[in-house]
Amino acid sequence: MKTRDTDRLMVFLLCGISFWSTALIANANEEKAAQIIKLWPKDAASQNTKGMGSPKPDRGDGHIRLTNITTPSLRYFPAPGKKKPVPAVILCPGGGYVSLVTTKMTPIAKWLNGHGISAFILIYRAPKKRKDAFQDIQRAVRIVRSRASEWNVDPKRIGVMGSSAGGHLAARVSTGFDIQTYQEVDEFDRVSCKPDFTVLLYPAYMNKGKVLSKEFTVSNEISPTLIVSAKDDKGFFPGSPIYAKALKEAGASVRVHFFDKGGHGFSLRPKEYPLSTWPDLCLQWLRDEDILGAEAE
Repeated sequence: MKTRDTDRLMVFLLCGISFWSTALIANANEEKAAQIIKLWPKDAASQNTKGMGSPKPDRGDGHIRLTNITTPSLRYFPAPGKKKPVPAVILCPGGGYVSLVTTKMTPIAKWLNGHGISAFILIYRAPKKRKDAFQDIQRAVRIVRSRASEWNVDPKRIGVMGSSAGGHLAARVSTGFDIQTYQEVDEFDRVSCKPDFTVLLYPAYMNKGKVLSKEFTVSNEISPTLIVSAKDDKGFFPGSPIYAKALKEAGASVRVHFFDKGGHGFSLRPKEYPLSTWPDLCLQWLRDEDILGAEAE
């Protein structure tokens, strides 16, 4: 009996190891399937993958968190089979500027693809100072806009969507598109890094107490913004209405969907209802803003 029990334990362990390995391989293959665009010329000139991120220990939630990112990049997910130029969204993962939870953004990228929108997941520098990530997202918007014809993207419908710290980063480029964070390095830097629309999912670090963070300078020039948050996200929710109020008072276009329950870090299709409707509400907002048109039908 002991031998059978030992054999069963060995089979169980081997199956577990096999599943874990398969999951890592599947994720690696999925990442390889997306086109990788390095952001900066000094990195793009090399085939070296060093500095493009390494996974942190698994927390048991099924998500991969990348850190040690010194070579920032974009992972391109094109909308399939579209003849006319399509909208594009640059997705900014969260992770507290320490790591990037990229696996929460991959389903969103594919969901956007299914509605005729190309997606780019931004792998910004982490853990680093926030100014480095700010440089990376400005550069990312400029690259996508500069190479729009190559990727069949409409240069006037390029938006950003970020979650948690990524939401903070998306808001920074939305409000700070006119801030010079680095010296021009090539012709891509001669185009605007202003997003045409912004979606913030449970954004973090938006406020200091009851006032808006000094990192944001709002005006009526800010592109249309959608904010989706849950009121029981006690650590970060207060920043969402504070930011929304500042945009509204400045004369900028803003729409909010604040749900009673959902917490922090909800996914594409969270279990909580009505929070699970946020993707549909987002699509409706994109239609209302004339960002999403006939190519999505």
